Amino acid sequence: MRPKGIISLYDYCCDNNFYEWFFSEEYKSRDQRIFPRLICMAPVYFKDDGILTLKEEVFDPNEERNSTWKITDFDEGPRNSRLPHRPYKEFQLEKDDDLMVLKCKIRPVLAIKELKCDWRMPYKHFMKFWLCLPIFSYRPRHPQSFVISDQRLEAPIRFYFPPGTPGLAEEGAALISGLQCIPERNLYPYKCFCDLGDTPMDRPVKLGDYAFKAVVGHLSKLLPEIEISGSSKEWYDFFKELVNEEIDKLSI
Repeated sequence: MRPKGIISLYDYCCDNNFYEWFFSEEYKSRDQRIFPRLICMAPVYFKDDGILTLKEEVFDPNEERNSTWKITDFDEGPRNSRLPHRPYKEFQLEKDDDLMVLKCKIRPVLAIKELKCDWRMPYKHFMKFWLCLPIFSYRPRHPQSFVISDQRLEAPIRFYFPPGTPGLAEEGAALISGLQCIPERNLYPYKCFCDLGDTPMDRPVKLGDYAFKAVVGHLSKLLPEIEISGSSKEWYDFFKELVNEEIDKLSI
């Protein structure tokens, strides 16, 4: 699908550097393979308006795998209607846990910040997560006016991501409502072919510094409680003004 946004606008506004190849030798380290600003592929979970769950039909407490289950709406399976067999070992559900049916899709995400959690003991046994912003591709149902509005940064809930080389193959929008903490083991760097240097190869792609500040600045507009540095806020305000000036010149 042909881009509906203004080609190269964000590159121009970010000193021709919205995306960059990631050349750091640290990428080869086993201990650190994900970095802030990196574009990754990851399973992004989402749900429709209705939530499904499984309800016991015929339960075999001795051989759980021989049990039968019935798909039902989550609203029809409240806790007071549960059968007294929990926990379920096969589903790894504790007594007060619920089972929900969610969908996921492998899609690009922007890695924003590393998070470590030691909630699961033993002490100092950290699980590494990343706060990630999922990126969705535009579809034919999205008119050009919708895409241009996103380029103008008019929708607090979305941030426009252009296609590029390096960069994403399709233009899309990061949905801030979809912010997720994703385990690091589920993140895989998104790569583009790079023929720079002595060894042409696929290399990871990251946002340029100005582009990343623009994303963080846009996040702060939706969540004003998030404090960002003065330089990031100043750059975001300048970036938004510059983008709109360039679009106005084209009378779009």
